Amino acid sequence: MILWFGAACLILATAKEWSVVLFAVTYGLGFGGICYVLRKRVRKRLMDLHLKNYGGFLVTTVLITVGEETYCYALGNRIAHPVLWVDLLMVTIFWSVWFGTWYFFLSRWYQFQEKEALMTAGCTGILYEFVGTGAILENPGGFLLITPLAVVVYAAIFVLPLQFLDFSGKRTGSSKYMVGIFLPFFLTVPAALGLYVIFSVLGI
Repeated sequence: MILWFGAACLILATAKEWSVVLFAVTYGLGFGGICYVLRKRVRKRLMDLHLKNYGGFLVTTVLITVGEETYCYALGNRIAHPVLWVDLLMVTIFWSVWFGTWYFFLSRWYQFQEKEALMTAGCTGILYEFVGTGAILENPGGFLLITPLAVVVYAAIFVLPLQFLDFSGKRTGSSKYMVGIFLPFFLTVPAALGLYVIFSVLGI
């Protein structure tokens, strides 16, 4: 995945997509790498401060969501909605479903190793970025190019929330990967439809 990521960044740099490359490298590898190196300290600190609960989990995920989207926007990259506050509201709701599915179901139903969980959660980013937006139909070639960037960035987003999870589930087998990738995305659909109705009523 890292080799694919590097190749994709080189191609994008050649095409002068500097903002995309900068975001992918600094957030995906930079922020994600730092969080990964410090993850055990963070986990211990959460336990010491009695924050390893859903309240702490929710606050952490919201802060990460807002920080990631704001940074992406500041670099001039495309976000889910061109108006930042609308984008932040949308993504916070959508990703709360993504994170919550891991917290309430996947971690209690399946047995994941840490790296397995990161890669699985990262792959859900492909669905959010390309399937949910329809981009996969518009530009299949671009989809293949950007795929490793989506996986690495979404894995980076997931590093800190992962520290709140204790995988108590006993179920193993390859099906856990498919469930881990697709279930959070499909559960987001009702939230997206509900938000669409609200936005339509408000004229947003």
